[in-house]
Amino acid sequence: MNFKTVSIGAVSAAALFIMGGVAQAEPAKPGMYVSFGGGMNWVDDSEDSGVKLEFESGYTVQAAIGYDSGDFTDMGKFRVEGEISYTENDNDKISGGGLSFDVGGQVEQTSFMANAYWDFIPGGTLRPYVGFGIGMADVEVEASAGGFTASDSETEAAYRGMLGLTYHMNQNWALDVGYRYTVVAFDNDLENNSLLASLRYKF
Repeated sequence: MNFKTVSIGAVSAAALFIMGGVAQAEPAKPGMYVSFGGGMNWVDDSEDSGVKLEFESGYTVQAAIGYDSGDFTDMGKFRVEGEISYTENDNDKISGGGLSFDVGGQVEQTSFMANAYWDFIPGGTLRPYVGFGIGMADVEVEASAGGFTASDSETEAAYRGMLGLTYHMNQNWALDVGYRYTVVAFDNDLENNSLLASLRYKF
């Protein structure tokens, strides 16, 4: 299953569905905000020199502080933020040369990202958004099998694309549900697909 394609399609369909008849609220006002959230994370298989490492589904948590511009055009508003997140996925299998066996250990990613978003539908209670982020990720990988353990740790560049939907409960509180595709330049790249829910409070 191409999880990335399915996730993007599902979120896009939901956004298009509500765009025609979304309830309207007051135009958003500018202000600083904080957000906290968590969700599920999937890491694509990693392959190097004919050896493939597969991962189990894992989790991610995040916290961010940012600035919301408030609605200032007919196209909506922008948000910029600094975010720290932690993601963990257990190893599943390792294969190569026609052999495959279970492997212990996990991959842990601690990311420091600068994110930017564009929120559509000015004044909407339900608002779709798109976003992009760049930053750094500290990656720690540990694998164990047959009594042997190997580990590696690096800090590498990271980037991500985001899209989702925000429900504005009032001028201060908002609930965000979205999809993230994050790539970390670790060896042959670690590609993450995340479904995340977060609560945002604007001052």
